[in-house]
Amino acid sequence: MTTQKLKDVVAEKIALKIIDGTYPQGAVLPTETDLLNEHGVSRTCLREALQVLSGKGLISSKPKRGTIVRPDVDWNFLDAAMLEWRQKVVPAEKILVELTAIRTMVEPEAAALSALNASDEQIEEMGRALDDMRVAEGRRTPETMEADVRFHRLMLAASGNPLLSGLGACVEGALRASIAVTSRPEVEDPIALAQHANVFDAIRDRDPEKARHEAKVLLQMTRELLLKAKAVA
Repeated sequence: MTTQKLKDVVAEKIALKIIDGTYPQGAVLPTETDLLNEHGVSRTCLREALQVLSGKGLISSKPKRGTIVRPDVDWNFLDAAMLEWRQKVVPAEKILVELTAIRTMVEPEAAALSALNASDEQIEEMGRALDDMRVAEGRRTPETMEADVRFHRLMLAASGNPLLSGLGACVEGALRASIAVTSRPEVEDPIALAQHANVFDAIRDRDPEKARHEAKVLLQMTRELLLKAKAVA
């Protein structure tokens, strides 16, 4: 295993213990010696792993006190790695509720802004993603799932607001979690190709109000499927 991968493995192991409360907020982490013995890595690797966690707001170092678990108000919950880690600890239903709420708040406005700000090239890319979603006639396959994710991330990027684009990892996590649920045998439903096309057409036609409305309709369709699966309340 490379040093980079080993550092990430150690960071994840410690992060999971922070997120699940094994290392509570405000607690002092085990000493460096104890952590080295537990994880069997070099001092350099451990320190790099702790730097990763510090960058995500999980820990901070205090002179004469050691490494402290920070309050969760400081945690960077929208970080891609944090989203992945929390899905390993927090119940799937809770994660899905949180992510679906974020999508509902963000995507309709991103669609409206995309209708105003998207470049011709970005619209062409969204159109290609939509075409890739059609290749299996709406059936969910690994390829169409990736195209679905790409469509939504392109829409965020096309909004013209880098901060919205920065929520791409969060929206991607929500999409993948939703797709996993709606692909269950008892729920399985084809991709809402026609409604994705309605969103795309409104953006292409530079109609922000329609784009906002069609994105809301698409999200409501997703919510209804998740309700059917009893994945959200």
